[in-house]
Amino acid sequence: MRFGGRLKDWIQSHTFTSIFLSFFFLISVWSTLTPLFSGPDEPASYIRGAAIVRGQFTGTDIAPSETTAYWSTYVDIPQQFGVAQLVPWCFVGKPDTPACSLPLESLTPVEDPRTDMGRYPPIGYFFSGLGSLIGATDMSVYLSRFFNALISSIFFALAVTSWRDINRSPIVIFAAISPGVIFASSVISASALEIAAAVCMWASSYAWLKRSSKLNSFSIIASGTILALARPTGPIYLLITAFLVFLSTPMSGGFKSFAKQSKVVVVILGTSTLLAGVWQLFIYSHNLDKNYVKEETPNLFEIVQQSLNDLTRKIAESIGNFGWLDTPAPTIVIWSFVFFSAVAVFRTWQTMSFRHRTAISVLPLITMSMMVYLNWSTQKYGGNFGVQGRHLTPLIVGIPILGGLNWSPSKSTKKLFLAAWSGCNFFSGLIALRRYSVGVKQFNFFDVFSKPVWTPPMGITGSLFALAIALLALSVTIFLIASNEVENVG
Repeated sequence: MRFGGRLKDWIQSHTFTSIFLSFFFLISVWSTLTPLFSGPDEPASYIRGAAIVRGQFTGTDIAPSETTAYWSTYVDIPQQFGVAQLVPWCFVGKPDTPACSLPLESLTPVEDPRTDMGRYPPIGYFFSGLGSLIGATDMSVYLSRFFNALISSIFFALAVTSWRDINRSPIVIFAAISPGVIFASSVISASALEIAAAVCMWASSYAWLKRSSKLNSFSIIASGTILALARPTGPIYLLITAFLVFLSTPMSGGFKSFAKQSKVVVVILGTSTLLAGVWQLFIYSHNLDKNYVKEETPNLFEIVQQSLNDLTRKIAESIGNFGWLDTPAPTIVIWSFVFFSAVAVFRTWQTMSFRHRTAISVLPLITMSMMVYLNWSTQKYGGNFGVQGRHLTPLIVGIPILGGLNWSPSKSTKKLFLAAWSGCNFFSGLIALRRYSVGVKQFNFFDVFSKPVWTPPMGITGSLFALAIALLALSVTIFLIASNEVENVG
């Protein structure tokens, strides 16, 4: 048998492993494509992770002010870790300015290590914190990114594998994994785990309702637990996901049978939600009664109005923003993923049950309501509209997955979709590289190849080549796995 035939057989018989390796390769390339600490709040997240793996779960309070967060703390770890806060300010918020190279080893601490995430749930930073065990170096930051990439890749692979376990097409899951999701998974951020776990939770919960295999049970428990514990909003998103999937999907057996099979899952996820609630009540909310906002905050009507005005921008941020909100994805990429989700929803709209249509219709309304709630909360104690696209992504990813439950695309559609998905991700990578390499200035697009100021570890050409190979490998892997599908509508 030829090598290609053996490779195809291996991929189709090792679904989880092949998808995991492909995703990890792609996200790892993205981890080297952008400068260190270019992820939103990445310095604070890096220091938070370093503190957690060294036994510091909160730290010493810092009084909230206009320059510090309600969750800011000093942490008792080696002082050199604090220099992470010095790195990004030479380029963050300045899209026309290239990234700078400031190795952690070359900087001198100016204060004790401080993190603005000091009272956030610890699980969202534990895995990335493992990379910091080698000390405060640039290499440890890359390792921390790779650990986040590892966990995210596991959840994406579990989502696709669970979907295949019930003979559904993984294409709809890829409609949810936008360039913004890939970028978030490539940096140090609790949002990465929350989003990756949400993608897996949407897929595996439906798969579990259809077939309660060991794989699907493990997937829903693992993703639901991390979703509940990664960020403060996690428990809410877990309950919303479970409710809408249950609403859209009738039980495969009677109620007694369902209650028996769900006992372990409900106990574990219920315990995770309870633990998250305890942390939220007694630790995360510790300083929220100390309001430093002196101006009059908007009323609820004004907050709703501003949230509606910001909605399209937040969706665009969710689909792709590769920095501290200063590196947006190209407009064509944003519209492409809106189109992908629309196709996933409406391709089988006529064959959906009333319950399924209701769940799909309610999800955007819940997302908007969540945006209003989060803006109301941040106005109340911070005097700003604090919602970013990544904060809503755990709900947004549910739209193509929930909408495409019964979609079984043709072979040609799979090829076209994967080609478009890969093209969007490659173009996004190029745009991100251009922004950090030479800055976004008029008529300087090709300077990224001829006059780069900042270069990633693999260089400009090497990074783009690696990105193309990673996208090709993932697309071929998914196509070979999807080609095993039995045509199924319903």
